[in-house]
Amino acid sequence: MAARADGLGLASSPDAIAIGLEAGLKARAPGVHASTPMVRELAVRAASRLGLDHGELTLVDLCSRLRDVGMLALPDSVVLATGKLAPADWELVNRHPILGAELLASLDGLQRAVPVVRSHHERWDGDGYPDGLRAEAIPLLARIIAGADAFVAMASDRPHRRGMGPDAALDHLVQERGRQFDPRVVDALVSVIRGAPGDRPAGPDGPRASRRGAIGSEAIDQRGLAASLARCAVLPAFTPALERLLLACDDPSSERTRDDALAAIESDIGLTVSVLRAAQGATRRSITNVADALRALSDEQVRAAVASLPQAAFPWRSPLEGLLHQLRVHAQSVSRAAQRIAREVDFRDTDDLITVVLLHDVGKLGLAQEHDDLQNAWSAPLTPERRVQAERQLAGIDHASLGGLLIDRWGLPRKLSKAVSAHHTADGPRELVTLVRLQWNPMLSHWERSGSLRLAPPNSCLGAARARRADY
Repeated sequence: MAARADGLGLASSPDAIAIGLEAGLKARAPGVHASTPMVRELAVRAASRLGLDHGELTLVDLCSRLRDVGMLALPDSVVLATGKLAPADWELVNRHPILGAELLASLDGLQRAVPVVRSHHERWDGDGYPDGLRAEAIPLLARIIAGADAFVAMASDRPHRRGMGPDAALDHLVQERGRQFDPRVVDALVSVIRGAPGDRPAGPDGPRASRRGAIGSEAIDQRGLAASLARCAVLPAFTPALERLLLACDDPSSERTRDDALAAIESDIGLTVSVLRAAQGATRRSITNVADALRALSDEQVRAAVASLPQAAFPWRSPLEGLLHQLRVHAQSVSRAAQRIAREVDFRDTDDLITVVLLHDVGKLGLAQEHDDLQNAWSAPLTPERRVQAERQLAGIDHASLGGLLIDRWGLPRKLSKAVSAHHTADGPRELVTLVRLQWNPMLSHWERSGSLRLAPPNSCLGAARARRADY
């Protein structure tokens, strides 16, 4: 008999089978598997917060990896779909917990995972599937995985939709506490996601302390500025966006995959910077947007540009990764609003606009690494102008100016650096700057979030945009 490998009582051979099943799912359906690393880590940390023992932590880790293994039994038309599914297809998808449980039940040593995998889509109020279990009748580990899986699914981009971001996803978890989700599980997930004291990784000298005092203290010197720029020489890519891009590059035969590649890159700051840098020099003119970069580069060149990028996966391993994702989610929101205004004022250079919007706050990445206290200024209810003043008082430079320096350092066109550095002033490429600055208007933010086509954009915003166009 094989030696036991862990507190589950699983032998090495069943554990190897589990690894093989996960590898098979990742190879056949990378889009389905893409969220697994995040769900796995989040579920284990929440289970630990709930006081589960080593054997249970090992089991929740295993079940997180195998929760969707039943998808292997579904047809390619469902597993590989990139658009919205038909009702009949959803009926097939909803059978994957049963199919996964049946598969695991047939494998020696994996029987303990069967009830957890079968029940990971049940709901606390009894409205889940496949068995309509309720409250404590649902295995605890299944309840933990259900919460973690739902949070990651809502927060992350999917092929047919954009994610709502971690803040909105966390709000949904809290709203569904006691209905869709076990209240204790929600409390544990909130604690893990928000980072209770002691959660933040410590460096060799313990948790990182603030390097500066209150606003008005010592400004950043040239060596500090150079260090900030150097730390941002290569930006991480969000793992799901990177995997979506690589999947699109594997099959360049259709226009659909080309659109997927464009959407994946434009959803992520690290990918956008890397692909734009690779495209410079590929043609005789400067390339200022992702669409032109994809036309200038082959799929092999795109893959080479992003293959070695560090990856950022939730839960974030560093404050930089957390801030990078916040900027990414904010940029997507601003981009949607700016593009809608652009259509109203007949501004046609939307590809460049998307790039500027995505990069407009990258300077915060450099400032945050030297000045922890700026996080308080950024989250405070201040006007954008007051936040910029706080940055200049504390760091001697604002995020817009530092962003322009970063873009110059990356070797990207001057048009982009001028637009980014000037988006809090009246200078720079005026149409681009105006459309980025309009996102400050609170009415616009409400209009953009509502998504209602019946709402006209605020007259003040449109008037400002049209006035700037008249300057040409």
